Amino acid sequence: MLSSKQHRRLLFFIFFLAAEHSAEYCAPDCQGVRDGDYTRDPSDCTRYYVCILEEGKIIPSQEPLECPDGYYFNDQHAETQCDPINDAPTDFCSYLCDPCAVDCDGHNPGTIQPSPRDCSKYEICLAEEDHYIEADCSFDSKYYDFRTATCQSDHSLCYHYCDPCVPHCVYDGQRVLDPYDCHQFYLCTPPTKAVFLCPNDQVFNNKTQECEADASCWTACL
Repeated sequence: MLSSKQHRRLLFFIFFLAAEHSAEYCAPDCQGVRDGDYTRDPSDCTRYYVCILEEGKIIPSQEPLECPDGYYFNDQHAETQCDPINDAPTDFCSYLCDPCAVDCDGHNPGTIQPSPRDCSKYEICLAEEDHYIEADCSFDSKYYDFRTATCQSDHSLCYHYCDPCVPHCVYDGQRVLDPYDCHQFYLCTPPTKAVFLCPNDQVFNNKTQECEADASCWTACL
């Protein structure tokens, strides 16, 4: 257990690191594109966002658009478009991210990520792999702007891409807890997934990605 003095020193060191590194987040990116261009949804290869000029800045639309059934969003064209999945390369749905996860694996210590569910907080990656601590914005600037990595007073700049009631697949073969039923899980084959029921009333452990008899039942949604 750290003393209060040690804790303050740790926080100072982490905030020093944070100043040296940029923010990371699972959200659409309109940097370097024109008004009206499309940009991929980093969490779903069948969706995309429209980049819109607003108050002198190019920002993504509030909601994504869906490609037609059997199509994926291909950003490798000069003019991005939806292409048939049947003609897609094998890695067409790779490099996805989970908008509800804090992913510090492979990031430099001090990298900042938004708290997926609480706009008054943000997460700072530590040196130990995939570990982080949570920090609070101040009362005067209580909303975290995930794009500029600053706390400010405008709620509209909050990170809003996490829906805890939607299972998010990141890679092929991944197993993800059913947010409504702890006895079920999804087997991921992005962009599709299939639901399975654990045998013998077992509970799916999201950390081990296994059905276990003694695992605690937890659901994100009712």
